[in-house]
Amino acid sequence: MKTWSFIGSDKNAGKTTVLNHVHRRLRETSGSSSICLTSIGINGEEIDNYEQFPKPRIPIFRGNRFITAAGQLSAFSDCYEPLHTFSPPHFRKQYVLGRCLRGFMPVLEGPNSKEEILFMKELLAPLLPKGHLLIDGSIDRQFLGHPLISDAIFFALLISTRPEQQRKAADLLFALTIPECDLDEKSLITGKLNEETRSLLFDGRGALLYRGTSPPFLDKELKEHCLKNRGTACRLYLNGALTRSLHALLAPLPNMRIVLDNFTLYQNVSVNEGLDKPFRPGLSLLHPVLVRHIFLNREADIELALPVGIPVHDLFRESGEFEI
Repeated sequence: MKTWSFIGSDKNAGKTTVLNHVHRRLRETSGSSSICLTSIGINGEEIDNYEQFPKPRIPIFRGNRFITAAGQLSAFSDCYEPLHTFSPPHFRKQYVLGRCLRGFMPVLEGPNSKEEILFMKELLAPLLPKGHLLIDGSIDRQFLGHPLISDAIFFALLISTRPEQQRKAADLLFALTIPECDLDEKSLITGKLNEETRSLLFDGRGALLYRGTSPPFLDKELKEHCLKNRGTACRLYLNGALTRSLHALLAPLPNMRIVLDNFTLYQNVSVNEGLDKPFRPGLSLLHPVLVRHIFLNREADIELALPVGIPVHDLFRESGEFEI
């Protein structure tokens, strides 16, 4: 089973339009019964936040599998056959895996954590051995960038007339160009990782100076260790967002090499002003970029630097035909 996640740079980037198009192409080539759809959290907005226009929804077709919260299915009892129920304590609430008997359009509300998604995938894999799990995701759910979760990511990018959205788009595109760390760094970091690890700080010889289990931007002890060792060569692994405050703290440290767990952790830098200081640490990724396609939703004719090697499509100006 392949897991494909769909993320957008903003609420109106076109993520659902991309998911629906990929879903259609998969149905044409593999059939509905080979596809399961779910969402990270709730995907049920009917009205666009900015323009107040109706938003596209995700239709479920006969034969599709789907996962959503049990409470979202009360009006659709004749539209699906329940196959499995995911319940506490492994899940925070009750979710239903169902098979669609006739087309309908429920609100998709799926598990919202890495652990729940992994547990869900264990059960799904034997049901869809050559199929696809499509996850309607969110860029602020960083675990989607982990290869245990997603085999590929489809990325909808809004190019807007709003200056703050333009800065965000530029920084998100930059995040896709961050290189993978070298094998020595990867071995050093993975040898010290566990499920609770949010940060690791090593000295130049590879000795562990600090392990953090709190979100890095809130971890005062981590920040103190980084400043204390600013004059020496260090490696810092982050499994948490590189926020404005953390970015500003680390920016003047030229001896620091920072390894982000995945590219989505760079996203919280992008909407903030005042980040014009040179960022002097080296920057790399533990897990390589998984983005398979980029889809541009142009509100403005602004040219941005696009990453090399990732196919780019103009979401509403092309025919929409592409190889998936």
